[in-house]
Amino acid sequence: MMMGDAPVDVTAIICTRNRAASLERVLASAATLRIPDGTQWELLVVDNGSTDSTASVVAGFADRLPIRRVAEPVAGLSHARNRGVAEARGALICWTDDDVELDGEWLAAYVAAAARHPEAAFFAGNVTPVLEGPTPDWFARLQGEPGLRSLMARRTFDSVVPLSLEGGLMPYGANFAVRAAEQKRYRYDPDLGVSPQHRRSGEETQLVLAIIAAGGKGFSVPASNVRHLIPAGRQSRRYIWSYYRALGETWALLAERKAQPNFMGPAEAGQRRLFGVPLWVGRAAASSWLQAAMHRMLGRDAAWLRNIRTAAYHWGAVAYLFSRRSELR
Repeated sequence: MMMGDAPVDVTAIICTRNRAASLERVLASAATLRIPDGTQWELLVVDNGSTDSTASVVAGFADRLPIRRVAEPVAGLSHARNRGVAEARGALICWTDDDVELDGEWLAAYVAAAARHPEAAFFAGNVTPVLEGPTPDWFARLQGEPGLRSLMARRTFDSVVPLSLEGGLMPYGANFAVRAAEQKRYRYDPDLGVSPQHRRSGEETQLVLAIIAAGGKGFSVPASNVRHLIPAGRQSRRYIWSYYRALGETWALLAERKAQPNFMGPAEAGQRRLFGVPLWVGRAAASSWLQAAMHRMLGRDAAWLRNIRTAAYHWGAVAYLFSRRSELR
């Protein structure tokens, strides 16, 4: 791979939109990365229609990083990811987000893993959430619960293991890498990922599953670490509801497509519907919401969390399926 007249081994990509302050923090951490001897790399910042000072922030690191800003005017994370793939010149593409801090060995660990596992097409590193204050007491107490571990994108690999959907051993978007040969063959689905039109997820999971279906292998990389900074605005009951509602919408979209497998949850069962919505989905949304409300009144925060995530998930599916029925009429 070439960058002008110089070879490029690794492309790191960050997609961003109107988060200049957060972006500056991750770029500052990128400037401290240890780059293995002989490794040539580039850092692409895909600007997905920012109207803040993103461009000047990127320009401010030109003397410290092999950085390049790429504009993608069509809003949506998957559009931005695809632009980054099209522009990437490295043989290995490393992905991270604009709301993290990179460990000094982040990139070097992927370079070593790619050399150690020439048979592997993709890799996944660790994501450690860091709560930014002020943090509500109830949120701090529950941060180890599954409902918040997922929301904060905590990913912990203590050893090198094969990656697969079974057991949830899949990459998270804040820290993963894909060889360019596979990455340029499979693109990100614009119907998935966050955009102004929807707040869905799973675009990286869908891509990795396509690679696995074609025979590709992946391994965890415990030495590659990022700190995921969780702002106060995401430490709220309202955000928990919106997050799990988006997951439910993603599941419903994949169910409608009859995706195999539906990596967001079990395949849809039952044919009885009301206004285009399977009755069991509506019942699950209503009963879980009622239980969540009861536990909230009784001050049982852990039980509230378990039920509200279920209620929000199924309500997201209800809202999506009902809207689709309206669109198709």
